[in-house]
Amino acid sequence: MAQVLCFGCGCSLDEGDHFRHLTEACAPCLNSLVFASGISLSVYLESRPHPAALLAHDHTVLFANSLFRALKLDRDVVGLRVGEVIECMYSTALGRCGQTEVCILCSLRRAVEHTWRTGEGLRGVPMTYPSNAAARRSVAITTEKLGDSVLVILADLSVTT
Repeated sequence: MAQVLCFGCGCSLDEGDHFRHLTEACAPCLNSLVFASGISLSVYLESRPHPAALLAHDHTVLFANSLFRALKLDRDVVGLRVGEVIECMYSTALGRCGQTEVCILCSLRRAVEHTWRTGEGLRGVPMTYPSNAAARRSVAITTEKLGDSVLVILADLSVTT
C-alpha cells in the first residue's frame, strides 16, 4: 500500500487506515485549512469523492457538498438533522433525529458525539440503517473535529433490499 502524506504538513497518515484518502489531512492541518487558509471549506468539501457535511453538536447540517445534498433531492439540507437527510425511517416515524430511543444505538450519532466530545476523529465506522425507501443503506463513517463542528464523510454508500 502506498504511503499517504498529509497535504498540509507532510506527516505520514496511518497506513492501516483504509479511509485516509477521504480527508488527506491530519486533524491540525484540516482545522488550519478550514479556519486559517485561503482555501474555502466549500472547495475542500467539493473535492471529496463522497458525501460530506459539517455538523453542529445537535447533528444539524451547517454545510454540505453536492454529493451530500444529493441524498435529499426534494429540499435543501442545511438546517436538517443528518438522519433526516439520509432518510433514516426512525427520524420521521418516532421523532426528530437524535431524539428517539433508537438513536441511542445509532453509529452515526455515536461517532459524531465521540468526535465532538473528545476531538478524536474516527475512520471507517460501519453503519447500516433502514431508510424510508424501504431499503437498508450501508455507509462507512469518517469524522473529524473542525472548530465547534464535526466533519462527517459517508463512504461506500450502498443500497440493499
